[in-house]
Amino acid sequence: MNDENPRFFDLVGDVRAIRRLKPDPVRVEMIQQVLNAGVQAPSGQNLQPWAFVLVSDPERKKWFADRYAAAMESRFGLPINPGDRPEKHARGQLGAIFHQMDHLHEAPYLLFVCGKRDWPFKVPDAERVGLAPPNYGAVYPCVQNILLACRALGLGAALTTMHQVFEDELHEYFEIPEDYGVVVTIPIGYPEGRFGPVSRKPAESMTHHDRWGNTKQSPE
Repeated sequence: MNDENPRFFDLVGDVRAIRRLKPDPVRVEMIQQVLNAGVQAPSGQNLQPWAFVLVSDPERKKWFADRYAAAMESRFGLPINPGDRPEKHARGQLGAIFHQMDHLHEAPYLLFVCGKRDWPFKVPDAERVGLAPPNYGAVYPCVQNILLACRALGLGAALTTMHQVFEDELHEYFEIPEDYGVVVTIPIGYPEGRFGPVSRKPAESMTHHDRWGNTKQSPE
């Protein structure tokens, strides 16, 4: 625990991907609180290039869940049919992924975080053909705020980018305009299990000082 700001450092050390969600309803006021935390994120020139599609309609959630599961099967070979899965993967991280494949449509909300399309600086004007990607760098701080806000309110969440496999369909079905791209999808609900501390490599083991490969900090 950090004595100067224990709440913040405890919070960021306790935000894990929660894929097992209860179908219990969540007050929309809580989601609005989460989204208002998201939009406090900084963005270049304060352009705030994000927008949200919040899905609670059962039919629309099922539409997305079916395509998500098919994408997981086609890209990673994860069977949609539970009978085709090895029993040893019933628990652990892969078990949580299978649970999400089977129950994604039961999450109280699916949140699509969208970003205004904007060509990266490195792409020359002559090569800017077709649709630009969304401004990922500007939108991800908003996404992280959303994940932190969910945790602060006791809500589970886990982002996925598998929508990219069927993004054209997604845009058409949810009537998302062309000048926005979907950055992430976040199912949100109360967690089935408990939160717990995450396991991460220490930053010191991944920090290079003054040049790549120099892992020893110079004495002050």
